[in-house]
Amino acid sequence: MTPDLAYGYLFRTVLLFLCLYALFGVIRAVRGPELCDRVLGVNMVGSAILASILTLTAALGEGYLADVAIVYAAVNFLSVVILNRVYITKHGGKS
Repeated sequence: MTPDLAYGYLFRTVLLFLCLYALFGVIRAVRGPELCDRVLGVNMVGSAILASILTLTAALGEGYLADVAIVYAAVNFLSVVILNRVYITKHGGKS
């Protein structure tokens, strides 16, 4: 087995597990009874997508995908902050 073939299998396996992780995040976001469960699910999906972009950066060797990942991380962070602000406003700071 050549190293290129082994890396190909590794990247495919990592992407498969990240897809499963994102699927669990979507299930958590849809089924979560509380708003905080939904925020957690959205954050899980965002983290899985970010890790997938970074895995593709390593697999394809394209440097511009790292820039896309940085922008996506900032957008993901802002979305979670905004959702938390909505949660705090709705519940008045109480759990």
